[in-house]
Amino acid sequence: MQTSFTLAQLADPDIAEADKILRACVHCGFCTATCPTYVLLGDELDSPRGRIYLIKDMLENDRPASAEVALHIDRCLSCLACMTTCPSSVHYMHLVDHARAHIEETYQRPFLDRTVRALLAAILPYPRRFRLALVAAWLAKPFQFLLTGRLRAMLQMAPASLPGPSPVDRPQVFPAEGPRRKRVARLTGCAQPVL
Repeated sequence: MQTSFTLAQLADPDIAEADKILRACVHCGFCTATCPTYVLLGDELDSPRGRIYLIKDMLENDRPASAEVALHIDRCLSCLACMTTCPSSVHYMHLVDHARAHIEETYQRPFLDRTVRALLAAILPYPRRFRLALVAAWLAKPFQFLLTGRLRAMLQMAPASLPGPSPVDRPQVFPAEGPRRKRVARLTGCAQPVL
């Protein structure tokens, strides 16, 4: 892909890296077949190739992110399936991360979006808080008809029952079965131990 960043823009290491990634893309479209959001929605702007165009335009013109750009970048699941099929080895992950940072710096999300994002950031990484939130969601389920949009959808995704804490979710060491050969660390994540 041809880019037209100025020398002043290329002095920024992040822009220089984005330029290198953008130039690697040859618009072949192989990424579209493996992108879950493109397969589901069928919108070119929800494919890695479409997002690359949006990111290129935003960065080259040094403009703040628009609501449309934020929407399409937010829809990326960061599954990186596109990178596995890309014949040009485009490092899409670094490009979309740079775009997300630019969006957070230049775009003011609507109040409800900011509130929901702050709430999720304050709850999901903390298992005890997350468990309490799921208990509250379970109690609120009979009243979901009072809610609309995302809040209703989040309430509907809450599990019908919540398993108790697992004894293997706390940090511990399991001895090897048979002769010990290696040591393995397993990251459990933030939501999975609760669910």
